[in-house]
Amino acid sequence: MIDFKNTSNKMVDEKMMARIYNELKTPYKVGPVIKLDGYLVDSPTVFRHNDKWYIYYIRFVKADASGYETVLAESDDLINWKDVGCIFKRNGENHWDSRQCAGYGAFPDINFGGSNELEKVNDKYYMAYLGGNLDGYETDPLSMGLAYSDNPVDVNGFKRFEKPILSPFDNDVREHESLTIYKGYLFRDDAMTTGYKYVNVYNAKPKDNREVIYLAVSNDGENWERYGDKPIINDEQFRITGDPQIVKMGDIYVMIYFVFTGITTYNTFACSYDLQQWTRWGGEPLIQPQFDYENVYAHKNYVIRHNGVVYHYYCAVNDKDERTIALAISHK
Repeated sequence: MIDFKNTSNKMVDEKMMARIYNELKTPYKVGPVIKLDGYLVDSPTVFRHNDKWYIYYIRFVKADASGYETVLAESDDLINWKDVGCIFKRNGENHWDSRQCAGYGAFPDINFGGSNELEKVNDKYYMAYLGGNLDGYETDPLSMGLAYSDNPVDVNGFKRFEKPILSPFDNDVREHESLTIYKGYLFRDDAMTTGYKYVNVYNAKPKDNREVIYLAVSNDGENWERYGDKPIINDEQFRITGDPQIVKMGDIYVMIYFVFTGITTYNTFACSYDLQQWTRWGGEPLIQPQFDYENVYAHKNYVIRHNGVVYHYYCAVNDKDERTIALAISHK
């Protein structure tokens, strides 16, 4: 484990937080844009590659014998999506990641309104994934794996590392990540704010099932060390703080994430100059349940800006047991 760096304790002020909220807000809800018969869908990653839009998302069936798989879809307009194929499928090989394999695109351009492309590291494209070997919905324990490919949109091109990059069984596991490690968001930090070139922000939990957000760091994008002895987001009023995404606005890191109150969910954000100390937004959520297709949960974000329009993708769950990927935008 690596200690946090000494910082200037500079915090993002209320005026700047309000400005960033106005940059992020998406008041116009388009509704579900990905819905699969026979499957529940979740956790989008949206990116651009060779002048086309793509999305990684995860799917699972409703039965208890389900588990996460990873799917690729494509689009010309960020609204209408067509499936390309399944990247990670469950199997019966009895490996640590045989029954759960939920992938998330790694090393995107984090500049808000930038290229929205996945960046090559070590001349490869990477995907972090949540992996496990038990059936069911996110059945504990889960670890974080890493896969790589020469082509991020070749559904047959990804090769997985043999072992997890972060696991609750690691010797240096921290207090609140001793049961399961969830979604990893890996990015290149040109400012090297932590002293390392690459950063991994992720949610995890111990046996009390209350999820918090941690950091890990790397100089090669493949070998990761835990950064800091405590979570960077740990709000005891929430059962879950999860699925963090980082975008950068000038010198400010903006973390978009969701919270589960114990009753409902919503997407919100926090801001930091140093990736250690975060000012949390206390105003109106970025996304919250509103319409019939999301009247149970609205959560698990992925936000991009393209041609001045903000697109906020998220998982929408309703009381008909439908789980879709929905979209809200900043401008009609």
